[in-house]
Amino acid sequence: MKRRVLITLVLLLAGLAATMAWDRLSIRESGHGFVIENQIVLAEYGYSRDGDVLRWAIIRTWPRDSTEEQRRNDPRLSRNFYVWPLVRDTDGRMIRVGARGNVYFFDGDQLNTMRVTMNEHTDTIPLEDARTLKEMWAYLKRFQIPE
Repeated sequence: MKRRVLITLVLLLAGLAATMAWDRLSIRESGHGFVIENQIVLAEYGYSRDGDVLRWAIIRTWPRDSTEEQRRNDPRLSRNFYVWPLVRDTDGRMIRVGARGNVYFFDGDQLNTMRVTMNEHTDTIPLEDARTLKEMWAYLKRFQIPE
């Protein structure tokens, strides 16, 4: 009897671990770059369920005259952590991005965050139609999840 309970618990824990791992490993990434005012904007997305669920968005800006090297060596983002992105938090620490609709919006070095419910197919396309960064943030706020 004790052996059956132990086997059942082990199987349940193994199933839970597999589910959690699959949830993380099934996230795909996409992104696009565009210009708003005098800023280059790079929007990167983590999504799952074929784009039906936006897991995270990392939006970064640079001055229009920034070099490719400056953008490539951006200290606000790191991808050296098992392919899971890290972003520089407001206190300077590198933190793993959340995957529950988390938005990380960098206007220069200023980080703004929120959680949203969006899809990656169509909800992200209007971001590049914004004329200002404030307009882009206002668009994202339409999808904000109340905390």
